[in-house]
Amino acid sequence: MANLRIDFEIEEQIEKVQKLIDELSELESKVNRLTFVTVEDLCEMTGWSPVTVQNLYNRADFPSCNFGKTKVAEISAVKKYFSVPRRK
Repeated sequence: MANLRIDFEIEEQIEKVQKLIDELSELESKVNRLTFVTVEDLCEMTGWSPVTVQNLYNRADFPSCNFGKTKVAEISAVKKYFSVPRRK
């Protein structure tokens, strides 16, 4: 009877570990995914006007590119850009 209980507890622990492994794998795939933001996305995030954000995307030192006719920037590059102080 005791062996049956131990086997059941071990199976429960194995199921929990497998679930954690699956969740970790899903999280890693999300972290490694590139996330791009458009002018509209950045307007929504910052509260800035579309003209202001469009001017920012057109700057040579801003990490944006054209995806068809849409300007996009990778979110980690945008965060890095804003982490450096700039003067007008």
